[in-house]
Amino acid sequence: MNRLEGERILCIFKKIVGPFVIAGKGKHRSQRATIWGLPAVCIVEKEWRFKD
Repeated sequence: MNRLEGERILCIFKKIVGPFVIAGKGKHRSQRATIWGLPAVCIVEKEWRFKD
């Protein structure tokens, strides 16, 4: 399974199952969803910013 990470991710799909709230760190709740499509596409709209 490949993993796509970013601050904001855009997904284009035909069918969704979820979203479900899952355990996560911090005060914001994490969510999980499964998407299907022919093809299902995800694009990173905003990459992670790391402060040094």
